[in-house]
Amino acid sequence: MKMYKSIPSLVFFIAATAVTLFAGGIAEAKVRVVTSTPDFAAIAREIGGDRVDVESLAKGYQDPHFVDAKPIYITKLNRADILVYNGLDLELGGLPILVTGARNSNIATLNSPGNVDASRFLTYVLDVPTGPVDRSMGDVHPRGNPHYMLDPRNGLLVAKGITEKLSEIDPGNAGYYEENYRNFEKLLGLKIGEWSKELALYRETKVVSY
Repeated sequence: MKMYKSIPSLVFFIAATAVTLFAGGIAEAKVRVVTSTPDFAAIAREIGGDRVDVESLAKGYQDPHFVDAKPIYITKLNRADILVYNGLDLELGGLPILVTGARNSNIATLNSPGNVDASRFLTYVLDVPTGPVDRSMGDVHPRGNPHYMLDPRNGLLVAKGITEKLSEIDPGNAGYYEENYRNFEKLLGLKIGEWSKELALYRETKVVSY
């Protein structure tokens, strides 16, 4: 074991080691991304790669309109650098309560740097009511149809928005995120072409889905 001739030398060695470890921890820190649903989590992982840590609050089998406000969700949101959610009131039944409980200035309001309402990336919204809306009309969304991720083309718009937000939060890796976006854009573009050909035979067909 190496011996130190004086207490000051030992103190200096400990301090230098701590600084080195602390600096290394900062360099390796990942951007913490929390999403409301799994589809946004999947896109965030594609764009962020190994530079992000991504978690979805809702599971694929859960109704995103109503996600229980579990304490563990508040903990995740408290540590988040970025929150990505659907918007258009889809998560109105649970997410606002969780965000308030998290007390995280990164995601607290629409103006917070890490608060990402993915609906803001859309070029248009379907089924926006033109008159007064109330509960007596049934399941009508006052701000328009929130289920826009059923169209895979909107996935590209959301991916671009997430790329820009990650680059803003983590500018040192902006080039990495942009490259991942280009790869994702190319892959999803190919898949959209394949799906369009497969569905061409069914154009104008009436479909009932659950």
